[in-house]
Amino acid sequence: MISKKLKPSDSHRNVFGATLARFARKRNSHGKTRLGALRKVPLLHRFARRSEIMAPDPVSLAVFAIDQVGPAAVRACASGVQVRVAAPDEATAAICRAALAETARRRGTDRLVQIVVD
Repeated sequence: MISKKLKPSDSHRNVFGATLARFARKRNSHGKTRLGALRKVPLLHRFARRSEIMAPDPVSLAVFAIDQVGPAAVRACASGVQVRVAAPDEATAAICRAALAETARRRGTDRLVQIVVD
């Protein structure tokens, strides 16, 4: 008999996210949200509402890719050595990492480009 691995339900995560969102929206006596600063913590981004997580500007993302990631990919391809590229923020870095992971399926040298946040 083959046993199936049971995946934990997402209901606990949804309940926690909804409770945290309600708690963070409540205002203190000064008119500010109690946990407004917690939205900046990366671990809580998956619980925050999607509209509150800012996506990088598409033009600045394209400029970053052309000016920084493209030449780094060429250097990695020519030298065979890992190359690090500094991204301005985590959102830009995440998008560039996802793009490099996708292109690494066709070009193995794209695995040599590492995106770090400056």
